[in-house]
Amino acid sequence: MFDIKEKVIYISHPYGGLNENKEKVEKLIKRLTKKYPEYCFVSPIHTFGFLYNELTYEEGISHCLTLLDLCSEIWIYGNSKGVRIERNYAQRYKIPIIERGECIIEK
Repeated sequence: MFDIKEKVIYISHPYGGLNENKEKVEKLIKRLTKKYPEYCFVSPIHTFGFLYNELTYEEGISHCLTLLDLCSEIWIYGNSKGVRIERNYAQRYKIPIIERGECIIEK
């Protein structure tokens, strides 16, 4: 039997097409999944990152906001133009926002 997760959490994190940011989010979600097994974490970086150079910025962020709209909450790590757009969207549409500060991954 499968247990459906309580919440779908959108992970907002700077990307900028940088592989190091993608890797940070991978490590972050691995850690979060262990700590909060009742939640499902989603990353727009991993969902749409392969389109980074294929779409305009506006088209890409539109995809991200569509994904965010399907989520229960947004957890914000760091700050960037995209993160600010996601935060503003969540505020406007009353999606709960959890500010988590900088994403620090220990080796």
